[in-house]
Amino acid sequence: MHINSLEQALDILDNQLLTVAEREAAARYFEVNPDLRAVPRLVLALQDEDFGVRWAASEALSQLGMAALEGVLRALVDPDRVGDPRLRESAYHMLHLGQPWPVPVKTLMASLKGPAPDLTSIEEAARLLRLLRAQGFGKRA
Repeated sequence: MHINSLEQALDILDNQLLTVAEREAAARYFEVNPDLRAVPRLVLALQDEDFGVRWAASEALSQLGMAALEGVLRALVDPDRVGDPRLRESAYHMLHLGQPWPVPVKTLMASLKGPAPDLTSIEEAARLLRLLRAQGFGKRA
C-alpha cells in the first residue's frame, strides 16, 4: 500500500478494520513525511491495541519535536489516560528516541517505568509543560 497524503495516512491509522501492517505503515508515514497536524492522532495511537502501531507512532512522534513533546505531556497529565500502561510505555519510547529535548525528561522517564501509574508521572509531566511554556513553547492556559 502506498500512502500519498496526510489525510490518507490519518484515515488508515484510525481505521481499526484495516490490518495492523497497514495501520503501522500509516504511522511510519510520518517518520518520512513529518507533519505537525498529525501529532494529536499519533498521540492517540500511543494507546492503540497493537504494539507495532504504538511503536511506530512513538517513533514518528520522536522526530516531530516540540509539538509532539507537548502533546505527549498533555496526555500524561490526563488522569484518565496516564493509568494506561500502553501510553506510558509508548511515551517512554518516544522520549528515549527523541532529539535533545529543551527540558530534562530523565525524571519523567523514570516515573513512566513499571506497570502502575505513578503520581510522579503526572506531576513531572505537568512540571515539564510549565517549563516549556516558560521557554516560550506550547499553548498557554
